Amino acid sequence: MKRLKKIYIGVLSTLLSGTFVSCENYLNINENPNYPGESQVTVSALLPSAFTGSAGVMGYLYQLYGSMWSQQYTQNPSSSQYITLVNYAMTSSSDLRLWRIPYADVLPDLDLVIQKSEAEGAWNYWVVGKVMTAFTYHVLTDAYGDIPFTEALKGKNCKYDDSKTIVYPGIIQMLNDAIDKADDASAKGLLAMSVEDYVYDGDMTKWIRFAKTLKLKLLMRDFEANKTEIQTMLAAGDFLKDDATVHCFEDVVNKSNPFYENDRRQLNTTNNVRACTTLYQYLNENDDPRIEDFYEPTAGSDYSAYKAIPYGSRDSKLYSIRGTSRAVIGALDPVYYMSAAEAEYLLSECYARLGDKGNAKTHYENAVNLSFERWNHDATDFIADGGKYAFDDTSENAMLKCILTQKWVASTRCQAWDTWFDINRTRIPALGNVEATNDNYVTGELAYNPNSSLAKGAFPSRFIYSKESLDYNTSAPTVIPGITESLWWHKK
Repeated sequence: MKRLKKIYIGVLSTLLSGTFVSCENYLNINENPNYPGESQVTVSALLPSAFTGSAGVMGYLYQLYGSMWSQQYTQNPSSSQYITLVNYAMTSSSDLRLWRIPYADVLPDLDLVIQKSEAEGAWNYWVVGKVMTAFTYHVLTDAYGDIPFTEALKGKNCKYDDSKTIVYPGIIQMLNDAIDKADDASAKGLLAMSVEDYVYDGDMTKWIRFAKTLKLKLLMRDFEANKTEIQTMLAAGDFLKDDATVHCFEDVVNKSNPFYENDRRQLNTTNNVRACTTLYQYLNENDDPRIEDFYEPTAGSDYSAYKAIPYGSRDSKLYSIRGTSRAVIGALDPVYYMSAAEAEYLLSECYARLGDKGNAKTHYENAVNLSFERWNHDATDFIADGGKYAFDDTSENAMLKCILTQKWVASTRCQAWDTWFDINRTRIPALGNVEATNDNYVTGELAYNPNSSLAKGAFPSRFIYSKESLDYNTSAPTVIPGITESLWWHKK
């Protein structure tokens, strides 16, 4: 079994490498010229392929954008690899892979997994295919807004469906369908699934918990409208307890974590991604030990152990490579879809919005403990009464600030893309309008980037639709939403 696992890891790394350098022929989101005929592939081969593309785009590109826009990291001032990203200067041509890989690679694989497993009665594969399809569409619609959904895999000119009224209900229905198949997916005699499942090694109980937690997360996008169903789900329980991660990486060329592989191994410099003052200052002022897990000590002997760069700064003399901290990106870091800590933060937020201070506090403390334990630290003193991260239940807003601020910190080197979603959903951390070096800057708020392409106080709300889809899909929108145009579930 170990040998087979290594074979799959090799397949994963090969496909990841190809995913990031060999996509120039994908001119339409629905056509993959390298895709084999349906009759030539099996579900046990399709599922690893789907995880490959998904882990590649989520673990590198979505994580990169999220970590920069959440101001956990910033660009090294003396180079420009990610400077347009940091300056919010995204266009329809910025990075076509954000759109292309999910639509051209991941979703077609998952669609075939669902079709073939249903025909074969392989309900374990079917459930995984459904949940991962729902997850993929969740990320796409939360990043872009209205997206191809009902016709996404049916033809070249697929319509863009309304996110609120069509895509979200459709995703939730997928998750309900998967949850309803729990017993069938765990029945005896099914097609074997272990190493083919890069996340839970075929454990259907964990997949069903993932589905339920993802459903709860989506319902929270419109809390008031979904309050009754949320309360029903809370009463039933059975939420995610084990991190949903792809974790089969090796510290070998083309086999490592996709962020590490693309930024640290494949570029001509390893110094692009640096510690950002926004998060660094928050950690430093609170004596948070996780600072050593997120940032490297400076290289210069005449500097303090850690030093960060104000978000978007281009002052390479003041913030040199030797005098500032590089972000820690590990070759073996897993790619997260959802974490146990996120589930606890989510539950805490649910109870806070319901006015249940006791349960909100319990789940908040569980979440912070898990966030510290991930890096082998103890949060006991931090969450104790009077501690730096003690739960503040004096009001709903106070509770939410505790929960979402700690969730922002915990998403570093984990689920930064999700924190970008949360910032738009809750405005926590708050959007500041001064630079981090300004005397009026408030620790824990997002800092203003003086080189931003946006107006002061503005923040990216969405990705810009891919030029490929706009050029080749005649059903694509003719009026393209701008990067600051809010989605339906964003806090205004």
